Amino acid sequence: MISDEAYRELEAAVGEENASREPAVLDGYAWQPTINDDPKKWVKRPVAVVLPASTEEVQEVVRACNRHGLKFKAFSTGWGVYSAPTADNVVQIDLRRMDKIIEIDEKNMYALVEPYVCGAQLQAEAMKRGLNTHIIGAGPVCSPLASATSGWGVGWDGVYMSYSPRNLLGVEWVTPTGEVIRIGTPGSGAGWFCGDGPGPSLRGIIRGSTGALSGLGVFTKAALKLYNWPGPPNMEVEGILLDAMVEIPEHLRFYLCTFPDRKRLADAVYQLGDYELGYLATRTSPGSFIYSFAPHLLKKIARTRALRALLTRTLKYSFVVVLFGNSSGEIDYQESVLKRILDEHDGMGLDFTQAWPLGSMALMNFLRSTAIPLVFRMGGSFSTALDRNDTWDTQLEWAEVGERIKQKWIDRGGILDDMADNPFMALYENNTWAHCEEIFQFDTRDPKHLESLEPIFVEFSIAAIEQCMEPLSATDARLRKIISPLMGHYNKWQRAISEAFDPAQAADAGMYTGEVDFDLSKIDPQLRERLERLVASKTWTRSGPPE
Repeated sequence: MISDEAYRELEAAVGEENASREPAVLDGYAWQPTINDDPKKWVKRPVAVVLPASTEEVQEVVRACNRHGLKFKAFSTGWGVYSAPTADNVVQIDLRRMDKIIEIDEKNMYALVEPYVCGAQLQAEAMKRGLNTHIIGAGPVCSPLASATSGWGVGWDGVYMSYSPRNLLGVEWVTPTGEVIRIGTPGSGAGWFCGDGPGPSLRGIIRGSTGALSGLGVFTKAALKLYNWPGPPNMEVEGILLDAMVEIPEHLRFYLCTFPDRKRLADAVYQLGDYELGYLATRTSPGSFIYSFAPHLLKKIARTRALRALLTRTLKYSFVVVLFGNSSGEIDYQESVLKRILDEHDGMGLDFTQAWPLGSMALMNFLRSTAIPLVFRMGGSFSTALDRNDTWDTQLEWAEVGERIKQKWIDRGGILDDMADNPFMALYENNTWAHCEEIFQFDTRDPKHLESLEPIFVEFSIAAIEQCMEPLSATDARLRKIISPLMGHYNKWQRAISEAFDPAQAADAGMYTGEVDFDLSKIDPQLRERLERLVASKTWTRSGPPE
């Protein structure tokens, strides 16, 4: 419960009409539909919600929480449980009133934005100026500020526009004590064009590998790097999602490339990086397009022998690449190099650019990642596993490990049949580095699916640890407790950072430093034995924790 005095201070900070502790309003924040470990989708209810409109109002809310022993958790555009409270007595800071693109600097190619600006909004404004912004795989409705400062940041355009942590420049930060700090060049009044100076950089503190998810305060402004856009200033789209039609820019090409085996696919993609080809790129299985666009059709195909074999074997090693040039000469050069790479690696390229309406519909879904939410269509919910970053070769291996685990659970009826091979993969760092998420879908109305979620999560985690892969540890308190000792006790360092910046522990840091035990009561004894053996080995660590 929140005291009347504390609530009055919150009202004073943001205005009476922008604060609430009504149970019905609070319940709206306690239901999170995406990637929730609790299949019922409910999380802890906040004790109050506030909607600040400025950095100063955020600052006053944070200070009020410190004075009254409350915690706070920031929420921008939202994508699942990451923005939700993990503890009791949490004030939800909903940043939806802070929705301005403050500046687009064409010369220095960056945009200064507030937390509630979404990817599609920024992209539309940037394109008018011959620029473009990186949009993460979660889709165009997500906050670029949140992915750059506080979470993840990979997407199909990473081959050309890197990923969110790399694109973060100057930052305005309300710390857990209510102090306002500007990091990078804005801290010295030199503008927003650099995130790492003059002076020492704090980028590693504020976000590290995957961000603190509001566990270290609230970021109220961020400058984000922008990139070249060779297309028209306005993409005139008719319809939405699967009905979206748009005129394809003159110097753009859309290819689906297939290869006989994994090695030739891997080598070809590395070579694309050597030649710096690609505006968007992903290794997404053909079956995944069908499950997104026509899930009922996929269910029928999954029951056939010939069509299933075509998608899971013949077209297994496929790769989508969008080429984009600034002139006819440049796009001709890019196409000629792509065709030579395909020839050298026995690949085949299918040009979908003019395959109307498929090319037109798919283009905007790729440019803006609007197809991503279609993952909900097949069963109503989904989760991912093995979603970390490493070399392209290693990620292709992990995708096949994930496929084998998924197929076993599909055969048991524990998850939906998407033909198992369904990774979300993206490239960056000149194709030497990549991201892979193994997507699996389930129906929350199916008791067998719900019973399978915990053992599937454990099995994916064990497979990741056995291959010395860093699993998705930033948000899951169960996994963090297990792997922190295997990785130099990194979470002890994170707790030390948290205590230094937040002595009152006012920020809800459950997604950042929390640790809890797995419930292994329903786990297969062989899996439990493998997990216990890994924990006992401590094979990853070379140094002890800080004392």
